[in-house]
Parts: sequence; C-alpha cells; structure tokens
Amino acid sequence: MTELAKRISVAFFGIPLLLATTYLGGWYFFAVILIISTVAQWEFYHIQKEKSIFPRTLPGIMLGTLLLTGVQLKAWSLTGLLLTAGIMLLMITEMFRRQTAVSANLGVTMLGILYIPFFLGCLLYIRYFLDIMFPQIPDAGFRFVLTMFVTIWICDTFAYGFGRKIGRHKLYQKVSPNKTIEGGIAGVIGSLLVLFIVKETGILPLTWFQAIAFGLVFGVIGQLGDLVESWFKRDAGVKDSSAILPGHGGMLDRFDSIIFVSPALLILTRTFWP
Repeated sequence: MTELAKRISVAFFGIPLLLATTYLGGWYFFAVILIISTVAQWEFYHIQKEKSIFPRTLPGIMLGTLLLTGVQLKAWSLTGLLLTAGIMLLMITEMFRRQTAVSANLGVTMLGILYIPFFLGCLLYIRYFLDIMFPQIPDAGFRFVLTMFVTIWICDTFAYGFGRKIGRHKLYQKVSPNKTIEGGIAGVIGSLLVLFIVKETGILPLTWFQAIAFGLVFGVIGQLGDLVESWFKRDAGVKDSSAILPGHGGMLDRFDSIIFVSPALLILTRTFWP
C-alpha cells in the first residue's frame, strides 16, 4: 500500500469518527480527546529521550488524564487541589530515580502536561459551555469546534498545495525546510474563506470583523502550532512523533495544529462573548 493510500484510509475512518463524537459531545467526545491526549503526550515524552531527557511518562499522563477528567466533570476546585498535590508528589519522587538532569526531566514532564492535555482541555470546555452561551443556536458547541477542525484542514491543504506549486521563499528553514511563505499566506487565505462561508451561511452568528479575526487566528496559530511541534522533533532529531497512524506519522503530528488552536478558540469566544 502506498503512503497516499495509507493516508486516505486513515482519514476515511478517522475523520467520520472524530466528527461523530464531536457532534455527540459528552463522554463520547471526552473519550476521543482523552485518547488523542494520552497518545500524543506519550509521543512527546518518547521523543525527548533522544535528547537524553527522561520525563516521568506514566505520572505525567496520569496527571493529564486527571486534568481532562476534571474539565469534563466541571470539578474545578477539586481538580486544582489534586493536580497541585500530584505535582508536589512528582517533584518529591524524582529524588528517588536514578537519573541525571533532574530539572530537565521534571520540566519536560510538566511541559507535556501543559502543552497537550491542558490545551485540549480547552476544547472540552468549549464543546460544553458554548451550548449554554448560545441557547438560540442548535449545537453551538459542535458548530464552533467543527468550524475550527475544517478551517485547520483547509489551511493545511492550501498551505501544502500552493506551497508546492508557487512556494519560493522559505518560511522558517531552521525548523521546517519545506514550508514556504507563499504556502503560509495561502493557508491563511484558505482559513479566511472558510470563515467567510460560515458567516454568510449563518452557521455561526459572526460579524465580518469576528469572521476575519477567527480566520486569521486559526490560520496563523494553526501553522505556528505545526512549527512548534516540528521544532520539538527537529531538536530531538526525529522525523515523526511515532508511526501509530500509517501515512500520517504520530498522533502529535496529526493534531499539533488542533492542540495549539484550541486555547486560541477559547480566548476568542471569551473575548467576543464575555
């Protein structure tokens, strides 16, 4: 099977599953987000070992799971207390490991929690609370999250396609030598087109200013999220975060932009509709 065939096969099954659970919301959506977070967090910790850094993989994933579960249950105070206790215990028990680079080990463990489950927790919050914020709009949370997904996918498609066709100037060769400025601009244009369609069709109650703001933020932050993840991999000297998704690399490779845009979407919604 060719790489293209593998990519299409994974997308054929994966995208409908993601969209269906996003629509259903609740524990269905939580289960998918938890799987994405757990695998991506494991991949993040695994690639750090190429740099002779040995994060606390299992405790880090457990704390990430606790964080996501707390968001799902809306148990803010209890989750905060348990996370605080867990982080303290993490620091204490590090003394009993036979590893050097203690600060790096703990720092990367904490970064893995903040970077992946903390950011994805914003998506769980959005999916639930936007239904409450917009009672006049059926499935408002689903519509916002779906818009984010589609915008990121179109942005990636435009950036890749136009980058290959007309790309001449490197965007940031130190991090990702194949990305071009022309491709990046095309990705932002694709994002704006999606938001214009969303606004004009009434899928979301956006003004033109809001549509432009959402399009720009999704297009720019999504590509920055991809660059951040590429920088982690390049620093560790690896091509993909793992090979769990045939033709796509790892879970972190596939969802890097979504992870990064999730808190941006929360910030936008709370800014425009405080």
